[in-house]
Amino acid sequence: MVSFFRDRSAVAVFWLITICFGLHIHSLLYTPSIITKPDDGFFYYLLQPLQNGDAYFTSMLYVLFIFLLALQLNFMLNMLRMLPKPTYTPALAFILFSALIPSLNIITPALLACNFFIWILYRACKLYAAPKAKTSIYNFGLLNGLCIILYYPSLPLVLIAILALIIMRPFRINEWFVLFFGILTPAYILGGYLFLTGNLKFIPQPQQLFDLIKLPLQSINIIVSLSTAVLIILWSIFSVQNAGGNTLIQVRKSWTVFLAALVLIIPIVFFVNDAFPAAILLALIPAASYTGYAFAIKRNILPVIFFWLLLGLAIYNNWFAKY
Repeated sequence: MVSFFRDRSAVAVFWLITICFGLHIHSLLYTPSIITKPDDGFFYYLLQPLQNGDAYFTSMLYVLFIFLLALQLNFMLNMLRMLPKPTYTPALAFILFSALIPSLNIITPALLACNFFIWILYRACKLYAAPKAKTSIYNFGLLNGLCIILYYPSLPLVLIAILALIIMRPFRINEWFVLFFGILTPAYILGGYLFLTGNLKFIPQPQQLFDLIKLPLQSINIIVSLSTAVLIILWSIFSVQNAGGNTLIQVRKSWTVFLAALVLIIPIVFFVNDAFPAAILLALIPAASYTGYAFAIKRNILPVIFFWLLLGLAIYNNWFAKY
């Protein structure tokens, strides 16, 4: 089955749509909740009107979000030439991971922030050989700053931006100033506008944003599913590292940025109040990228085994498990 997605063809797109709707049909039958709070960031104002929307519209919107994110991630990796060949396996991996835990079937600001996170990773990887370095770095910082304003728990993106600049570019002090100016620009413009119009009260206030929180106790099947996902991700990272000697320097640096992003984005789940489980979707972006690369490797039985294992767990957790 995985072989269908190793080529960019109409057949691969057909199966991708089929698997996406098949795994998320539970969301079509049982409307996903729209969960948003003022202390999430300005995405709150975008999602709040949808809370009273039609149930069927909300269900279709969620499935459409997942499918478009999968295609967007796949497009980015193919554009950066980070895969052995053009393929749809990263999109497949993202859809499988997103359907693994039923509690992810919700519409939250984290789901919208995934779109920004994908393009942030794309802009980070393009810094290596940017023809206009300062412009690219400023736009990269601008995108990070905008995402943080829209979704407050994405504040660790500042660390990801710093590490990306360290990895992709030689040290130049003027480029660092440009990066920080880009990050601060959205907050400066927004704060100035709201101050001049007397609307500072409309800024969502993060309440005790960072704190070591206790995650709710999970059932045994969720623990097994998460453990399986971690095992597959670790195997995928090893597969990419094992093939690193045969790739270009820019591609190796790009995968290092993705690994740094994965490591730094995971603490959001544990240290940001009410970020669990929605923030897991942000971690799925780099995780699915690595898994998509490993799934694209031919003459290996493990991708087939892991595909059916993830598929089986997703079906069981959504339809047969009791919570």
